Amino acid sequence: MSQVEIRVNDREYRVTCEAGQEERLQQLAAFLDKRASAMAAELPDVSDARLMLLSALTICDELFEAREQLEDMDGAGEALDPDTMGGASRAVEAAAKRVNDIASKLDN
Repeated sequence: MSQVEIRVNDREYRVTCEAGQEERLQQLAAFLDKRASAMAAELPDVSDARLMLLSALTICDELFEAREQLEDMDGAGEALDPDTMGGASRAVEAAAKRVNDIASKLDN
């Protein structure tokens, strides 16, 4: 186990992590610090505990939204029918042929 000093909203914290995860923990702390500092600027009279709670909730909201978008994107691929796939394939093949034709002309 390793101990890492992190800084969030101008406060130092000593955190334990698995060996080799120190840099990742620093990156996560920097991300949280950026969010907490921005929120502290908007809400100057909020306590540190409430600031951390609001920052965590904001980040969780973004995580949930990203997960929902990922699920939507995963489901979108299933909706393609064979005709659509065939059309996309033909478009890619035509573009590849044009690139090859241009390359051939440049070689000559």
